[in-house]
Amino acid sequence: MSEKPWYRRYPSDFLHGTAGLPLEVKGAYSVVLDLIYDRRGPIPDNAHWIAGHCGCSVRKWNTIRATLIDEGKIVAEGGFIINPRAMREVDISAETARKLAENGAKGGNKSAETRKLKAEKNAEESNISGLAEAGLEAGSKHRARVLNPETRNNPIVPNSKSDIEAAFLDFKAAYPKRDGSQDWTKARTRFGSLVGKGTDPGRLVASATAYRREVERKGNLGTSYVKQAATFLSGAWEEYGEAPNAIAASPASAPALPPDWPHNLPHPDRVRDAMSRRLWPGTWGAPPGQPGCRLSPAVLEKFGLAASLDLETRLEG
Repeated sequence: MSEKPWYRRYPSDFLHGTAGLPLEVKGAYSVVLDLIYDRRGPIPDNAHWIAGHCGCSVRKWNTIRATLIDEGKIVAEGGFIINPRAMREVDISAETARKLAENGAKGGNKSAETRKLKAEKNAEESNISGLAEAGLEAGSKHRARVLNPETRNNPIVPNSKSDIEAAFLDFKAAYPKRDGSQDWTKARTRFGSLVGKGTDPGRLVASATAYRREVERKGNLGTSYVKQAATFLSGAWEEYGEAPNAIAASPASAPALPPDWPHNLPHPDRVRDAMSRRLWPGTWGAPPGQPGCRLSPAVLEKFGLAASLDLETRLEG
């Protein structure tokens, strides 16, 4: 283990980013993040080692690993596993430590700390004032969500450059690779424009993940059939998934599931709505009409759901 006893963690980001994932996947993902932060870098893609830390079988970890990769939470390359957000935080932490060490060597560590605390206090006071005026809910500094003061449920995203850049890097990591050029500069500009106009960056990232899954399903990953990211952000992204908070309805307000309905699927009305749009989120398992579907023919008939629809498996949220 490393000598670093703590790291910056943003609970609302984690809860928001894992909404809709099963408990075992969330737990394993949290352990993987802890391992990355503890080692201050990539961790070995060793199933036995990670499964031991997670307290599960190798087979179970391999299943969870595939889900995390599909959801864009981790990237497995060259025998290692990384999380883009965690790697950025590790780099920031290392740079901060380096600067503090330099200041200490110059004998200016005390004054530097004083200036830092003063700057943080001023920033906090300014932020609190801005939050009150904009109706911003308390929570993560990253991807903070401003709510309309009248409706309190209309997400508007602040245009902080650092927040937008962090979200764009997540979008870039989730977007499918293509054969040919990829103008990321133009894509970054369009991404920032959308966020500046009020689009939730989490929705853009989720849409990129949904698009990648569709590309993989059609066997087009790494080909010229993959859209340019800038083109995707010109409008096509709206076809993939709902707002990320749409799947995170409060249990207190969610309607009770009727008898005979699978407990691991959303309410029948939500499923019916998705099927009417020819959607079947990958987190719901196999779609109707295919082996392993959670909805038996009897249940489909009972709730009036057509199993013969040509559904597209996508990630909603």
